[in-house]
Amino acid sequence: MKAIFTYHDEHLGKSYIVIPKIRELSKALGNVVVTFDNGDKRTLAVDDTESAVQQMLEAIEAFYE
Repeated sequence: MKAIFTYHDEHLGKSYIVIPKIRELSKALGNVVVTFDNGDKRTLAVDDTESAVQQMLEAIEAFYE
């Protein structure tokens, strides 16, 4: 499985998230919050938070299989 999760933001364009660096996923105020292993956080504005979190969880699980 690829180690990079690609996310398209309507304002910023494509963002790339390195899967092994993710430590936490959460939802807040209609956004997805990704916390990385160094403590940095990135907030992703998505239309469907459930779907976005599920896609990221599947990518993480597939990477570590």
